[in-house]
Order: sequence, then structure tokens, then C-alpha cells
Amino acid sequence: MGYPPQYGRPSRGETRRGLAAMVVMAVGVAIGAVVTVFMVFNPPSSPPSTATPTRGEHSELSVRQAVQPALDAYSSGSYGDFWDLWTTEAQGLIAREEYVRLFEICPPPLPNSPLTIGTVTITGDSARVQATRLDDATDFDFAFEGDTWRYEPSPEERLTYQSPVDQIAQQRRAMGFCGAVTPTSAPTSAPTSAPPADPSVPTDPSVPTDPADSGVPGDPATQPPGFPG
Repeated sequence: MGYPPQYGRPSRGETRRGLAAMVVMAVGVAIGAVVTVFMVFNPPSSPPSTATPTRGEHSELSVRQAVQPALDAYSSGSYGDFWDLWTTEAQGLIAREEYVRLFEICPPPLPNSPLTIGTVTITGDSARVQATRLDDATDFDFAFEGDTWRYEPSPEERLTYQSPVDQIAQQRRAMGFCGAVTPTSAPTSAPTSAPPADPSVPTDPSVPTDPADSGVPGDPATQPPGFPG
């Protein structure tokens, strides 16, 4: 026969254990709440990256960093180095040697004129860069290839490179897009004045004595600027 449960005041030991358990639970809840609030307002930050930005970034800064060496090579006359920065497909339009020879027989009218990058417009893997030289603005197209930006000739340039280099140079010269070609054997000094005439020899009035009256035309003083690719 069992005994009925005893009801009454618990012992002092049981009371202490109950209070301790309640205190522990309250402290645990408080700590959890504090940690939760801290994590919400102070999310863990990712460790700072020590790697340098990749060259393939599609940002205006990456375009400027990749384009400037190409424009510097073009404006300084390093046309072979400029051709090296073309897209692979564009390099098939004209051989490197022929491209360099084109500027040897038809040099630009404004050599060694730096190009300053202005606006940059990025559309997917294509970028259009507006560069200025002596207040004359020109657009250059670049394409993203091999983790960098490479020069992409315009449709007009592509059509031009279908002709032989000598024909291209002849057409550009006729349009005034060629500067003066440095002669290989130019006189180092101006001719001296003619020796005095022999008074015993009669003067022929039909022969002009002033060189300016010889009728030899002079070269044009200026050439129109241009940015042939």
C-alpha cells in the first residue's frame, strides 16, 4: 500500500538548488540575448584582401590603366608596340611589319603628340574611349580579351586594311593625312650664292637670274591633322 505524496514546505537544500537553476537559466538567456544583439549590429567583416585588383575588372579605372599604354605607344610612334595591343582577330587584318611600314611611308602629320583620355563608356566586354590631342577628339574602341582591354579597329579601318599598304599610303597622302617623309640624303647646307658672272661673256636676257623666277613650285606649308589607324 503506497503512501500519499507529502505536501508542505520543501527543504532548504531543494530551495537552494531550484534558485540556482533559475539563476543559471536567466544568466544563459541574458548572455544569448546580448550575443544576438551584438551579432545583428556588428556582423563579422571579411578579412582584408591583400591581393591586387585583377586586370580583368570591368571598371573605368581598369580600362584607363589598360588603354593608356596603347595610346602612348601610338602617339609616340611605337606602332609595332601598339599593334601588339590589338585583339587577336584584329591582328589578322594586317601584318605587324606592314602596319609599321605604313607609317614609315606615310608618317602622321602630328608626330609625338600625346593623347589624353577623356570619357570612357563601357558596354559589356566593349569600351569606347575618347582621347584628345591638340583639341581634336577621336574615339578608340577596345574589347575585353585575355583578362585585359585590347584595341579593336573601327569598321572603317577594317575596310582600309583590305587594300595593300602602298595603296593605303597613296590614298592618305592624297587626303593630306601624311606628314613629310624624312629624306635619306638631304643637303646639309643651302647652296652658296652664284659666282660673279664673267664680264667678257654676254648676258642672255631670256635666262632668269633670280632663282625665285625659275617656276619650281614649293611644298605645302601645312598638312591637315588626322588619326589614321
